[in-house]
Amino acid sequence: MSWLLLAFASAFFLGIYDLAKKKSVQDNAVRPVLFLCSAFYALFMLPVLLTGHCEQLTLHDHLYLMLKAVIVGASWLFTYNAIAHMPLSISTTIRALAPLFTIMIAVGFMGERPFAMQWVGIAICICSYIGLSMAGRKEMGHFFGNGWVVCMLLGTILASCSGIYDKFILQRMNFEPLTVQVWFSIYMMLVQFLCMMISWLPKRRFSHPFQFRWYFLLVAAFLIIADRCYFLAVSSQDALISIITVLRRSSVFISFLAGIIIFKERKSKLKFVALLGVVIGLCLISLGK
Repeated sequence: MSWLLLAFASAFFLGIYDLAKKKSVQDNAVRPVLFLCSAFYALFMLPVLLTGHCEQLTLHDHLYLMLKAVIVGASWLFTYNAIAHMPLSISTTIRALAPLFTIMIAVGFMGERPFAMQWVGIAICICSYIGLSMAGRKEMGHFFGNGWVVCMLLGTILASCSGIYDKFILQRMNFEPLTVQVWFSIYMMLVQFLCMMISWLPKRRFSHPFQFRWYFLLVAAFLIIADRCYFLAVSSQDALISIITVLRRSSVFISFLAGIIIFKERKSKLKFVALLGVVIGLCLISLGK
């Protein structure tokens, strides 16, 4: 399957994952939610490991995958907290700014060169993402003065670093995509467990109580599917991480509509215009190859 189609498939399931994630953290303690979502992810992937479908790794290889879990774990810590306190239609569109940082790194340090039409599409997407962020000021006051917006931006930058790191381990180090996904899930569970034990269990369990929700299972299931499509796309030798990142963030469509329809968030003409710009930009990116 084309890496472009895989990137779009990843975006679809990522959008549903965002909706389940919002339901999981809304009025709930974030750190145990992160741990349980990661634990279910690892549990679902465990049969793959036990049936011997993963390649053999050295200790050196495991260290690379541990580092990926630390990067993504930090990103999740910022973004999950932000999503718990922000409108979904705003938080996920800020998250969609990830392509801006990924493209800067991919072009500046990894020698990627998108086609001219793809550059136009990327530019339109970035302008649209900025427009969506501006629309959020009416719901959240001074945008960049809001601490949760800053958390979302920090998580987004870390996610961009993770995307570049994925290209490094999958294309240059030739890790097998399924092996990366399985071991990443295990190390992510350990990272989130340590975070919960250190920063939530001693004191915050009283001020930030936890409630189990079955949405945790949906978070894990849809993220596994989204990640599988994503890792397969990135592992393709002709894939451009700058393009995959933009296409994957088209998940903002699902999150945007869910925020307005399900969570009854504020409607805005600027939001809809910016969303149309994202659609046009993604079409140019797909047709530009």
